[in-house]
Order: sequence, then structure tokens, then C-alpha cells
Amino acid sequence: MIIGLPKEVKCQEFRVVLLPSGVQRLCKTGHAVVVETNAGAGAGFPDAAFRDAGASIAESADAVFETADLIVKVKEPLDGEFPRFRDGQALFAYLHSETRPELVKILLEKCITALAFENVRLPDGTLPLLAPMSIIAGQQAILQGMQFLYNHRGGNGRSLATYPGLTPARVLVIGAGSAGLAAARIAAGIGADVTLVEICTRRIRELQPQLPENVRILHGGSHPIPSLLPQTDMLVNTATIPPDAPVHLVNRVDLPLMRQGSVIVDVTANLRGAIETVDRYTTHDDPVYEVDGIIHYVVSNIPGSVAHTSSQALAMEVFPYIFRMAELGIVAALHADETLLAGLTAVDGTLTWHEAGENLSLPWIEPAAALARIQV
Repeated sequence: MIIGLPKEVKCQEFRVVLLPSGVQRLCKTGHAVVVETNAGAGAGFPDAAFRDAGASIAESADAVFETADLIVKVKEPLDGEFPRFRDGQALFAYLHSETRPELVKILLEKCITALAFENVRLPDGTLPLLAPMSIIAGQQAILQGMQFLYNHRGGNGRSLATYPGLTPARVLVIGAGSAGLAAARIAAGIGADVTLVEICTRRIRELQPQLPENVRILHGGSHPIPSLLPQTDMLVNTATIPPDAPVHLVNRVDLPLMRQGSVIVDVTANLRGAIETVDRYTTHDDPVYEVDGIIHYVVSNIPGSVAHTSSQALAMEVFPYIFRMAELGIVAALHADETLLAGLTAVDGTLTWHEAGENLSLPWIEPAAALARIQV
């Protein structure tokens, strides 16, 4: 199989999903890898490292797409990449297709076999390819968001780093999944007083014994978010509420409950989802905007700011699936691995991700049913 690794084109995205060590293993087992020049440079993996591992270096993304059977990348393809896909090609990346109708249109028109990192699911329900980036996003939500509490950044001047004898700054984290737990632990480690809100009672019981002393975990049904806002200097949302939801966890009318110069970091970055005033994306170049005196940080690729670490963490989890598809062939690998099959978004012109079908009002069928139509 020929695996193609194009350079990411999203603003300030430096991550890479395939490392030279993975390239070496693929090439040693008879496969070929084509890497766009400088695809890994921003993450600290230069062309020379890929070349030494056995990859061919292509001067353009067009050359990668023209050659590869399977395209592997981090972020979903953007409009400018759509024309590069060949009919019947395969794609493995974060796709989030339920909010990207133009991407879905191309996947179906060109009969792309598309697999989404975020939907690959183990039998216990965990998402192995989403977890590492969720952890890093949660960590960086605190480390990057706290900078906007600084006075010269428009913040309220409260430091998350504690000072003896003073009341610590207060951080509210919504959602106790991988990202929320990581955010809570980092904030607590710096010295903040942390409140972690979760609605799953089983998760609360599981986490309670292992949390630091300065983290309290509360049930969201018993403690409405607005009641916690007056004591909050930084709010980190990790709860996944669909875009344009009719009901939000934090409404615009709730913002005056927070101190002027407080910070909201929305890790999920679903517009008008959990936070009503999260109505636009920001970038690492221009990371914040202000609504009613509250600073909003809505960077949709937070882990891209620590690309070396993020690339290593992501590649560690993704590579076994890439290798399996290379060795068995993509269709055979899907037949053999229900975990991978759960990530199937489209195949042979058929949509197979139910959330994309429901959100975009498109017909879809279950991945296993779509796969049954295809011969190995």
C-alpha cells in the first residue's frame, strides 16, 4: 500500500500523525510512504528524518494525493484540498463530518473510504484516538487560557498560581471526561481552587477518591452552572453540546454573574453549543474575543500549539490502525476490526456516520451494513 502524508493546511496546525519511526516500520514490511516536504517540520520531524526512514519526499500536496492509496492526516480536509482527492481513495483523520456538509459531499461524490479518528471506539465505549488529544487540550486549556487573566491581556489580574495566605483563584471545569479531568488536575497543580462539574454519577464516584484536595466534584443536576459563576475566574468547558443547541449550559444573560476580565475556554468549540456566546472560532494568532467583559478563548486546534508532544501522543495511538490497514487492505481491516469499523464515516458513496446523517438530513446506513455490500 502507498500511504500519503500531506502537510496540514489549517491555520497554525503543526501536528503530524505519522512519525519517522512508523514510516520505517511500514517501509520495512513492503509498503511505501510519500511525505509532503515539511509536513513534520513544525513538530520537530524534518524531511531528512522521514527520508532516512524510507519515505519519498514530495514537493507538493498534489503529488502526495496523486500517488497515495491512503491519505493520513490530523485535521479534516479543507475546501482547497477537496479537488486533490482521487475517486476511491481512502482517508484517515479527524473529520467531525456532522458539522461539515461540504466535506461529506466530496466524500460521497468521490466514493472516499473515510475513517474518523474521533469515532474509532473500543468495546468498552472508550475512544482511543480522541483521548490523547483530549488530555492535551485539557492541559493546554489551563496553561493557555490563564495568560488572559493577566492585566496586560485584559484579564482580572488573578493568578492561578497560589500565594500563601491569599484566597486562590477559582476554576470551574464542566465535564469530567479526559479533557475535563486533565484541565482540573493542571489547574489544581498550579494552586487554583477547582470545581469539576459532571452529570454521570458513576463517573463522579469513580473520580472522587483520586482527585487532589483542591478539586471538588459536583453533580450538575444539583449544582446549576449559573450558581457557580460568581466565584469563577476561569471557566473551561469540555462538555459536548451540539452546535446551535436550543438550550445552553451558559447563556449570555449569565455572563454578568462572572467577574469582569474572567476567562471562558471552550475546548469543544461547538458554536452556540454549551456556551451561547461561543459564536466564532479563534486561532492561535488571534485567540480571544470579548463579550460583556468576559474573555472567550475558542481555538479549535488547541493541541496544535504543542505539536511535538501532540504528534507523538497521537501517532502512538493511531499507528497500529494504519499498519493494520496497510497489511490487510482497508476493507479487510474493517471486516476484521470492529473498533476500526466504528470510525467509518463513508464508503463507496454511502454515508455511514449516523450523526452526520441526522445533523445534515442525509440518508445513511450502519457501517456494518455498508461494508457487507463490499467484497474483500
